[in-house]
Amino acid sequence: MEEYIWEISQNNEERVAKLIDEASVTRPVALVLDTRGIGPDKVQDFLNPSLDNIVDPYLLPGTRAASERLWKAIHEHEQILVHGDYDTDGITATALVAWVLRRNGAQVECYLPHRIDDGYGLTAESISRTNPDRCDLLLTVDCGITSYEAVAMAQSRNLDLIITDHHTPGNEPLSAVAVVDPKLPGAPKEIQELAGVGVAFKVCQAFLKYGREMGYGGEDTDLLQVLDLVALGTVADIVPLLYENRILVKHGLEVLSRQHRPGIHVLCDISGVGENVATTDITYRLAPRINATGRMGDPTDSLRLLEADNMVDAAELARSLDNQNRARQTIEEEVVRAAEEQIAQRCDLSTIRSLVVWSDNWHQGVVGIVASRLTRRYHRPSVVLTRDASGQFTGSARSIRRLNLVDLLGECGETLIRFGGHAMAAGLSLYEENLPKFCLQFDEAVQRVLGIESMKPQLNICGEVAFSELDDVFFQDLEMLEPFGHGNPEPVFLTRQVWPERRLPAGRQHTRGCVRDASGAHINFIAFSRLPSEFPQPPWDVVYSPHINRYNGMNTPQLKILDVVASNTQPAMFQ
Repeated sequence: MEEYIWEISQNNEERVAKLIDEASVTRPVALVLDTRGIGPDKVQDFLNPSLDNIVDPYLLPGTRAASERLWKAIHEHEQILVHGDYDTDGITATALVAWVLRRNGAQVECYLPHRIDDGYGLTAESISRTNPDRCDLLLTVDCGITSYEAVAMAQSRNLDLIITDHHTPGNEPLSAVAVVDPKLPGAPKEIQELAGVGVAFKVCQAFLKYGREMGYGGEDTDLLQVLDLVALGTVADIVPLLYENRILVKHGLEVLSRQHRPGIHVLCDISGVGENVATTDITYRLAPRINATGRMGDPTDSLRLLEADNMVDAAELARSLDNQNRARQTIEEEVVRAAEEQIAQRCDLSTIRSLVVWSDNWHQGVVGIVASRLTRRYHRPSVVLTRDASGQFTGSARSIRRLNLVDLLGECGETLIRFGGHAMAAGLSLYEENLPKFCLQFDEAVQRVLGIESMKPQLNICGEVAFSELDDVFFQDLEMLEPFGHGNPEPVFLTRQVWPERRLPAGRQHTRGCVRDASGAHINFIAFSRLPSEFPQPPWDVVYSPHINRYNGMNTPQLKILDVVASNTQPAMFQ
C-alpha cells in the first residue's frame, strides 16, 4: 500500500470555539474553517458566497479599453474574431464571449486552434489563417499573453488585438489595443487566480457596464445565464476555488444544474450526471468529453455543442464527443503503460525527484492527462513529451503541492525552446539533443525545493474528531463548505481507536463496510484501491473524508477512507 505523510493541523482552540459560537457551525466544520485561515470575520462570506461581492470589472486593468474598442466594432459593423483555445476553459470562454457580443449586435466568428496543426494558443500560424476581409478585430480568450510572434504578425496585417488571458505574462509588454490578464500588476488579489473563462466573464461584465454607462446598450443581457459556462471552465482548469472563483462556481453550479442549454442537457444525460451537478461531475464526466475533441482533433464540435439551440443537433454532437472520449481513453491507456515501462527501466525512484518520459509517436492529445496520472501515481512532478511535426519534442508537465512549474521550467530555460502555463500545469518544447540535459536540470531544480521524503503524498488533516460529531447537522454544514476542488479540497479528519463491524469486497479492488469508534458511534465506509485483506489488525487510526452517499434515492452518511494504520503504529507525521 502507498505510504502517506500525515500533516495534522494545529488548530487554535479559542478561534475554533469562536467559530462554533458566532457562525453556529459544528466543531468539525469549525476545524476546517480554522485550518484554512477563515476566521469569524470572514466566515459568513465564505459560507454564503454572494454575487454582490464580486469585484468591479474595471478594477481588472485593460477591461475599460477593451470595452470601448468592442463597442466601436459594433457601431462600425466590424467583424470580430474570437480566438479561443482547445480545452474546456478556452472553449467555454469562447462560447461565453461570443454569446454576449452577438446579443449586443456584434458580428462574431470564432476560431479554436487545432492541437496538432496549429499548436497551443495564439500562434503566427493561426493569425496567418485569418481572412483580412473578414476580421477587423481579434479578441483572444485563454491565450495570447506570451504570443509575441503572433502579435507582431497581427500588427503587420493591420489587425487590432485585444488579448485576454490568465497565464503568466512574459517579460516584455504586448502591443495591443488592450491586454487583460489578472497576473499583470494592478489586479485585486480576489481575481488574480481567475481561469480564462473567468477573465472572459470580467471582460463581458465590463463591456456591459460600459455600454450602459454610455447609453450603447447591454441592459437586456443577463450574465447569470452564462455562469454555467464559467463553472465548467473554472473547475476544469483546476484553478483555486477561492475568492471570486468560489463565488462564480458556487452560483454557476446552480445554473449548470438547471441544464438550460440543450448541449449541457444532453451531455449530462450521456455522461450519467444527475440533476445536482457537482464539481466532481465536471472533473470526471463533463470536462473529459468536452476536452476530447481538442485532444483527438478539432475542438469545434465542443463549441457547437455549447452553442446548440435544439436537442436534435445537441444529441448528435454529444454522441460524437462521447465516442471521441472513448477513443482518447484507449490511446491514453497505451501511453500510460509505455511511460510506466520507461520509468521502471531507467528511473531510480529512491533518488530522483522528477519524471521525464518521451517517445517519437505518442499522441499529442493525451500527453497532458498522462502527465497528470504519473504525478498522482508517483507523487512527483512529471513531464511527458512526444515528437511533433517539426521534429521537436513537445508536451506537458504536471506538478505537486509546493512546486511551481513555471519557476522550475524557468531554471531550465537554456534547454527549452519555449514554455508557459501555471504553477501546477505547463506546456513546453525542446530539441531532442537537449533531452538529457533537461532531465538533469529539471530534477536539480526540484531537489533545491523538496527533499526525497516529500515525494510521499501528504494527507492534510483538519483535526481529530469522534464519529458522534458527524451527525445530521454536520452533514448539513458540510454542504456549506462546497464547492470543493483545488484550493478548497474535501475536508479530511482523523479518528483513533476504530474497530470494524463489517468488511466486504466492493468490486475487484475496493472495500466497503462499517466502523465504530471508542464512543460506540458507527458509520459506513468505502476504501478505494484497498482490499479487505490489506487492512491492518484492529483497532485502527483512520484518516478519511466524510460525504453523503447518494444511491437509489437513498442519502447515507459515509466515510471515504484515505489511509488506515494500526493504532499502535504511527505514519510519518507533521504537526
